[in-house]
Amino acid sequence: MMRISDIMEKEIINVKNGKKLGFITDIDLDVENGKVSSFSITGSSGNFFYRGAEIDTVYWKDILRIGCDTIIVSIGSNLNFDQNQIDI
Repeated sequence: MMRISDIMEKEIINVKNGKKLGFITDIDLDVENGKVSSFSITGSSGNFFYRGAEIDTVYWKDILRIGCDTIIVSIGSNLNFDQNQIDI
């Protein structure tokens, strides 16, 4: 069993582009069904009071794995390596 306080200490990482999304600042609960519906997260600063911190939503359906230190999610499109070609 995991507590909400344990989940809020984990960093969110997007598996599609490898980007650190930040930390959970709020949890949205579906009280009627007794389930977590989504998380609100701040930018990678991890500080809710940081001015200009970007706040996003991660839906429960997008979570792939909850690990010891991180939560792996799948959000957005895959990283396109063709855009970052290096000419030699």
